[in-house]
Amino acid sequence: MIDLNNPKLSFILISSDSLDDMMSILWAKNFEIIPIKGYYKGQYEDSAMAFAPVDNDELRKELIFLLNHFHQDCGFIKYSGETDVTKVFSDGSEKPMGVTLYNTDEENISYLYNGVSFSFVEKVRYWKPTKMEDFKVDMLVEYLNNNKWCQKKVDDPTKDWDNMFKLLTKYGRVRVVSNY
Repeated sequence: MIDLNNPKLSFILISSDSLDDMMSILWAKNFEIIPIKGYYKGQYEDSAMAFAPVDNDELRKELIFLLNHFHQDCGFIKYSGETDVTKVFSDGSEKPMGVTLYNTDEENISYLYNGVSFSFVEKVRYWKPTKMEDFKVDMLVEYLNNNKWCQKKVDDPTKDWDNMFKLLTKYGRVRVVSNY
């Protein structure tokens, strides 16, 4: 099995009804290709994982080109130097993803390779508030206490800032889930 979290590894993974045509383009650009199967809600689809000794920008450009050329909504990229996979949409926007082996959630596409099943699941993004104006009534905030993230609902931003968040933000121990 390929170590999908290896920071030295970079690849793209894309599905298409015209996989042979897509693989021809990739071979012409000196990519190594592993054909794999995708499985989603009882249906199999043809997919390919492609590797090439190119930098991250070039790999991303190739993926976006393939997405647009073959009318696909999204594909996946694993950038060199990173441990997580990123979902890339045809418009170039991205979402961070984590890797799950032997996925049982039917809402995620599972990919099958050499008897191993893996899926990419969306990771939560956070932002760190830095001033009192960042806090709003009814906002859910997480703060680090005894090495554990705890949740708190903001009732009164001014009072909560003075009593708690002012000190915690100073040390980077407050975060809020991003609604990207």
